[in-house]
Amino acid sequence: MSSEAHFSVDTRLTRLLGETYRSSEAALKELIDNAWDADASSVWVTLPGMVSGDPIVVRDDGSGMTSHEMRGEYLNIASDRRTRTGERSPKFGRKVKGRKGIGKFAGLTLAGQMVVQSAARKRRCTLTINKKDLIDYKEDLEAVPLPFTEEDADDETGTIVTLSLLDDRLNFPTPDRLREVLIYEYGREPGFTVYVNGSALSVQDVPGKTTQVETALQTAGSVNLHFTIADSKKSPRSPGIILKVNGKAVGKPQLFGLDEDEEIPIKLAKKVYGEVELTGTEDFVTADWGGVIENSKVYQEAQAYIQQVVKKELSETHAKDMALQKARLQKQINERLKALPENRRYFAQEALNRILKRFYGESEERIAVIADVALDAMEHDAYWAVLDSINLSSKGEVSTFAESLEQFGLVELSAIGLQAKRRRQFLDFLDQLIANPKTLEKDAHKALETNLWVLGRRYSSMSSNATLRGIIETYCDKNFKGERASKRPDLLLSQDYGDAYLLIEFKRPSHSINRDDLSQAEKYRDDLSPHLTNKKIDILMLGKGRVTTIDPANIVQNVSIHSYASLVSAARTEMDWLVASLSK
Repeated sequence: MSSEAHFSVDTRLTRLLGETYRSSEAALKELIDNAWDADASSVWVTLPGMVSGDPIVVRDDGSGMTSHEMRGEYLNIASDRRTRTGERSPKFGRKVKGRKGIGKFAGLTLAGQMVVQSAARKRRCTLTINKKDLIDYKEDLEAVPLPFTEEDADDETGTIVTLSLLDDRLNFPTPDRLREVLIYEYGREPGFTVYVNGSALSVQDVPGKTTQVETALQTAGSVNLHFTIADSKKSPRSPGIILKVNGKAVGKPQLFGLDEDEEIPIKLAKKVYGEVELTGTEDFVTADWGGVIENSKVYQEAQAYIQQVVKKELSETHAKDMALQKARLQKQINERLKALPENRRYFAQEALNRILKRFYGESEERIAVIADVALDAMEHDAYWAVLDSINLSSKGEVSTFAESLEQFGLVELSAIGLQAKRRRQFLDFLDQLIANPKTLEKDAHKALETNLWVLGRRYSSMSSNATLRGIIETYCDKNFKGERASKRPDLLLSQDYGDAYLLIEFKRPSHSINRDDLSQAEKYRDDLSPHLTNKKIDILMLGKGRVTTIDPANIVQNVSIHSYASLVSAARTEMDWLVASLSK
């Protein structure tokens, strides 16, 4: 029987049709999400060759749709599935992913034509959607005639979406990219398998370093270990290694003790994604296959082997990541260490290594904050008293030496925590200073001259030495005397460990920076440049912020405007995070 079908338009249509997908693979994932919501056990995605002209086919064995469901629900464009059927799917109780009712348009992101064939309750219906027809009728989608057929079917259920007339202006979806998109969400879902061009998602689909080893253990027998250490910031969903015995999965993914290893940061351990196959006895598996008997000889031997292999790979990855992280901070670290007595430098370097390891996986900005606070804390007397104790005990009993090292770790963290708390207190006082209407430029200058860490990571390593202060003093004495003395600016010239210079002009905390202020600051820079062998000088202006008439896009390069309040707020957020992290 042939007839026509029509869209049922919701009032949210205009807004929803404006949404797009980041990539071809993201659009195809939407169709996989639909299969998940339909309680499918398997989904098969077939991607043709780039120049074959063949369609993309997505097939699932889910619940399918009847004619009534396709007309009344599928074609109801902006209908939220969860409001109709609830938060969970009816058969498997899965959390429903379809939200806005526009998933059916995902296929049309790639194709000029989409054919949806669905079978349920011994009936099969087929719907054809042509993108050109939708565009031609864009003012009134209800009027678009969509070819629709219905016929008898056997007992099979499921949906097949066929995408043809693929848009050659878009990047063609490839199996590798699609598998990479899908592995994070669907690589570990029990009872749901996704096949791309005939192959199920697997360990090697996770981007990163993949390792596969086989061995025969004395008690556990044949062991096949296959895992990947993810190299992206996003960790795999359900990280760990699935244990399989004679092809059957046992319990949930686990880390085989690596999550309790003090030498491996937990954030790094959670980047492991893999499986291990044991062939032989099943005696160490619980009756419900939900776990293992942990004190069995088979499991303990297998665990020791798995832990050894994975730890070796994690250690290599960790060493590489730490080296890159330290390389970005090394110049700053080296200069700070030079200020310490030679006999203390080694211990300071070791302390910094421990600190960086503890905070593995944090952003570079936060790591830099930690390093700054740690290097400041290393000058604390209690810290060095413990280091001296370690130095002495290293020549004595092993147990005494170990106790000293333990004490060092406690003092290390407490010293950093104390330093962070002191900085936080300083910020409270600074807040009071800038909130006071009587505060002048010179007052803000005094407070910040030796505390440039408040300005942020970029400026924390800068300082102003006697030479730079002399340049500013001479310049101001020469140019601001007599009638101009009242216009004398409050300038601070700082330098980092390299050749970068920063000229800070302090304004009253109640003063908004205007265009005249910016022009004057640039003139100061021009006047000072000859004294610094024409090196580049950045300008930072501090006040209440910029006036609203200044467009940030039109501010000259290497000139920035900040309010005291925003800098203090950002610095406090960093210190609060550090204190909270150390208290965990």
